[in-house]
Amino acid sequence: MANLQTWNKYFEGMKREWIFSFSMKEMLTFAKLSGDYNPIHLESDFAKSKGFDSPIIYGLLLSSQISRLIGQELPDKNAVLTGFQIDFIKPSYPRDNLIFEANLITKSDSTNALEFKCNILRDQKTICRATVRAVWLP
Repeated sequence: MANLQTWNKYFEGMKREWIFSFSMKEMLTFAKLSGDYNPIHLESDFAKSKGFDSPIIYGLLLSSQISRLIGQELPDKNAVLTGFQIDFIKPSYPRDNLIFEANLITKSDSTNALEFKCNILRDQKTICRATVRAVWLP
């Protein structure tokens, strides 16, 4: 019965939002964890030579907010990420103040499937958008 009560806390139109940013120190930690030392992410002069203001945040580091959505920001801990599709529209830089927005657009009572539309914003402009799918396991 308790599981059904938490399932009922999910509803189409449910929203989650938070502010976040990444530092250069976190970028270096991600480089060590991923093994990706591409200078576009770590070296200011190289990034500027490619037309960016400074090193750009790793796309998969931005994607980590999807994990936060499913693992921490939902009404319970019964949702499991099953997939996502993400588009990186504009670059983001260390110390940018970013906003992650998620909107539950589909809740299936027959399959326990959840689908979210998500955006990452900087200065009220979308820099990243995603569709995120999860399944709820009672």
